[in-house]
Amino acid sequence: MELDVKVINIKEGRNEEMVRRCSKLHEYSAFMARIYEYKEKMGNLEEAIKEAIKYCHKHDILKEYLEIYGSEVLNMLYTEFNIEDAKEVWQEEAHEKGREEGREEGREAGRTEEKLGIARNLLIRGETPDFVQEITGLDLETIQSLKK
Repeated sequence: MELDVKVINIKEGRNEEMVRRCSKLHEYSAFMARIYEYKEKMGNLEEAIKEAIKYCHKHDILKEYLEIYGSEVLNMLYTEFNIEDAKEVWQEEAHEKGREEGREEGREAGRTEEKLGIARNLLIRGETPDFVQEITGLDLETIQSLKK
């Protein structure tokens, strides 16, 4: 069995024709827009959700639903937004880890280049491959390839 699902963005200002055709979608879109707006202004998600619920109650937006399920909506949205915040933190941590790994790879490549330069200079001075290996830690095959 295969299921194809079409996801439609109903964020305020998106897919307006569809949102206008369904009053509940329109109201939900307005409700979520208030949450984002208040969160931006207040910097506190829980307070932003509470203010959005008050706003919607005052303006008859999802009024009946919010009267019955207001606390559940608050808990659900707070949890949902916290998961989104957590995802952002995880992504930031992953990017930072990737940057650190990249920096370490760059440092390692630099150390390898430095060792190769030392090995070349020692070989030019007539040192034996075994001595060069002891000093640089490079494998004999790499050192032999430098002699060519």
